[in-house]
Amino acid sequence: MDKCTLKRKNPNTIQKLSKESIKIIQESGIADYIEIDKLVHIGPKKYVNGNFYEKYKDEIYNFTINENDVWIITTGRSGTTVTQEMVWQICNDMDFEGGFKTPLIERFPYFEYALMFGHRKELLLKKSSNDPKECASIETIFTPEWEKPKVSNQRFYKSHLPISLLPMELTQKAKIVYMARNPKDMAISFYHFLKQYGKEPPNFENYWNLWETGLMIGHPYLEHVLEAWNLRNQDNVLFLFYEDFVKDNRAVILKLCKFFGKNYTVKQIDKLVDHIKIENFKQNTSVNRDYFDYTPPLVENFIRQGKVGSYKEELFTKELNEKANNWIKELYKKTDFRFPHAAMK
Repeated sequence: MDKCTLKRKNPNTIQKLSKESIKIIQESGIADYIEIDKLVHIGPKKYVNGNFYEKYKDEIYNFTINENDVWIITTGRSGTTVTQEMVWQICNDMDFEGGFKTPLIERFPYFEYALMFGHRKELLLKKSSNDPKECASIETIFTPEWEKPKVSNQRFYKSHLPISLLPMELTQKAKIVYMARNPKDMAISFYHFLKQYGKEPPNFENYWNLWETGLMIGHPYLEHVLEAWNLRNQDNVLFLFYEDFVKDNRAVILKLCKFFGKNYTVKQIDKLVDHIKIENFKQNTSVNRDYFDYTPPLVENFIRQGKVGSYKEELFTKELNEKANNWIKELYKKTDFRFPHAAMK
């Protein structure tokens, strides 16, 4: 078993949310979707996440990283799933048939998922006791990565945690692909994602306030992005923008091929381009719905529009868009990082 040896203590401290932070989250209207009492600040940058991190933080920090590991790191709703599928196909000789046979959630595990929802494992196994294949899938998905048998073949992981909260060896050994997205489009996408739980969505303006205050799950946003942006010149790190992917997915595929040292024919690249078209992706049962077959039932498709600039058409009023742009301008004062393709309009 690949149980990490606890050699070093994770330096990221855990703090309770302040009363003011709790009030802002309550006013955002997302209390029906999360357990506020389980949210904490993590590390010096005060990332907001569940208290699962406190329980497993040393196991995470000391998790063994292999030289051929591949990690996709994003904030949520940033094109994570399509990035996973592109990367997996590129690294596995464009094995489309194999990809259809094995769900993406098994081919490309969500590193922290078992830590967040492992308490559901026994109940799900009981419900699926007459289905050995489903039980095997549940075991795979709900077992922490360090408790799984050690393997020599290439491993693939996705994570929504920032780099500083992940294994200490990650940036020295693994191949890392980071996908960033304009936060206004991310906010729209996540807002619709919340609707999939079958409840009325919160007031959007109050919800957006979570982003500006850094109290959205996994945020503060800019800090998360900058951890990868500041490593973008390392040979083992590829920093991508979702906007570039939407504008020219073929160019992004070619960047990924170069990053992983893979050469494919024009015909093979064409097939991957077709494979990830939004209309085809929505019909692909291997990638759609993702882990949420095992959490509260969804009422819509897990894969949404895959668009850029949807904030111009949905939910952002003129006044709120101006407020969001001012927030982004303030972020720009701290860094050379910029969102591409007129994110400020």
